[in-house]
Amino acid sequence: MEREKKKWRDILHRLLDITLFLAKQNLPFRGHREDFVSENGGNFSELVSLLSNYDHVLKEHSIRLQQSLESGLIPVSYLSPAVQNEFISLLGDAVKQELICEIKKAKFYGILFDSTPDISHTEQMSQVIRYVKIDNRNVEVKESFLGFIPLSGKKADSITQEIVQSLEKDGLDLKLCRSQGYDYASTMSGIHTGVQTRIKEFNPKAIFVPCANHSLTLCGVHAFGSVSVCVTFFGTLESVHTFFSCSTHRWEVLKETVGVTVKRLNDTRWSAHHDTVKPIFKHFEKLVKAVEKLCDASENLDTRGAAEVLMTNICNFNFLCFLHLWYHILLKVNHAQKYLQIEGISLEKNVVKLKSLKTFLVESREVLVHNAVEYATQTCAEMGTDIESRKRKRVKKMMPGEIAKDAV
Repeated sequence: MEREKKKWRDILHRLLDITLFLAKQNLPFRGHREDFVSENGGNFSELVSLLSNYDHVLKEHSIRLQQSLESGLIPVSYLSPAVQNEFISLLGDAVKQELICEIKKAKFYGILFDSTPDISHTEQMSQVIRYVKIDNRNVEVKESFLGFIPLSGKKADSITQEIVQSLEKDGLDLKLCRSQGYDYASTMSGIHTGVQTRIKEFNPKAIFVPCANHSLTLCGVHAFGSVSVCVTFFGTLESVHTFFSCSTHRWEVLKETVGVTVKRLNDTRWSAHHDTVKPIFKHFEKLVKAVEKLCDASENLDTRGAAEVLMTNICNFNFLCFLHLWYHILLKVNHAQKYLQIEGISLEKNVVKLKSLKTFLVESREVLVHNAVEYATQTCAEMGTDIESRKRKRVKKMMPGEIAKDAV
């Protein structure tokens, strides 16, 4: 009996080590089919098969499974997807408990929560705990991810309940929380009914510190959203990516003519707009040539029509003005947002960086606009494009009597 127990214990140890290796390397476990006749049963099964060539314990286990299957029996293999999931869950729980012990040892902590939909369109909230770890006089500020929390609602009340219940489940005392960090969405940061206010009802010492990066992103979103021509400009940028990316032929023409590719806008992080504006500003003349090639009569009707519309939109005085203006603004914003993401950076340095960005925008405002207008004027002159925009005039509605009178 003891020998049998030892045999299964040795097998489980090896299978757990394989599970730990795949999890650590962030590799998928399963293949399309995991039976013994499959040519590729996935990373887990194939690793078991590989190690069985060098390990007698796994070798004997594989031979025993093969003989049982040939005899028509259903053997106990510990290789099924259900067992793999159990291994992953057990290892995850062990890691989480170790992290919770570190947090409790530190006593005071801060909470960081953020929600996002996953690939199955399920809203889930990530739970991160910030604390100070002191080990042999080595002081380290750590941020430990404890898991995802499925959200049943998006209102502040339900989110607050989920956060409190999650902390209670992990055995963390909310009274020992000293900070809370979320994005600047009104649901989370609202001073009257937001999540941060509701958490303070449980613990007034939990100071709310909003995400500086998200705050800067909202500044950009509201800045361009308040001006209709800016909305049109960024809409045109998005149409550039859409035009080239919807066809492999167009994409090849873009790469051959321009040498770089264009990127789509990303509303999650405002600094990502810089990655969209940069290649178009740096290679505008080449981009125009690429669009001109696709206006050729040899192209199909859809490509020619879309290319001609795009050409009209980008060879435009307003577009060129905003292309120059936003490139230089987003260059500074992008640098600031990347600076704010430096690991271990202090709050004082963040404040200094944001103040310097504000100073640049205020003091360089007139210069930025003047340079943008000069750039657009010069580029329009080189391309032979009219600077004045020709808008359709509104026709005044006239009564039949007025039309006759006007005709006379």
